[in-house]
Amino acid sequence: MALYEIIYTSLASRDLPPEELAQLLDKARVHNASQGITGMMIYHRREFMQLLEGEQAVVQALYERIASDPRHQQLRKIWDGPIRERGFPDWGMAFVAPDELALREKPGYQDLLDRGLRHSPADSTGKQLLLTLRDDFL
Repeated sequence: MALYEIIYTSLASRDLPPEELAQLLDKARVHNASQGITGMMIYHRREFMQLLEGEQAVVQALYERIASDPRHQQLRKIWDGPIRERGFPDWGMAFVAPDELALREKPGYQDLLDRGLRHSPADSTGKQLLLTLRDDFL
């Protein structure tokens, strides 16, 4: 199986309250786990940044599904390409929402805060780009 990743940004069509964001995250985790997709999502002031990784056709299909979701506006693909290994193999969907203290209980949120995202020599180009952009985004 050839691994692939996509990084995109989008603007939520409206502000998402913490409980709705948590429901969205729960549904995404279930769907992504069933499809073998891992990655991370950042939500901050209506802006999403997400890295999706997995088998190419599945990742591209999910991106197209997101592109047609009316909750997303101004969708912009920042990067896509093949990867040698997953950048987030242990996270069904790591998640950060810096404004939402109520979401700190969600799996992946505290892990990401505690472990952070660190560069490693094996990082894909996309993950390197994400790490470069994250501080500006947050």
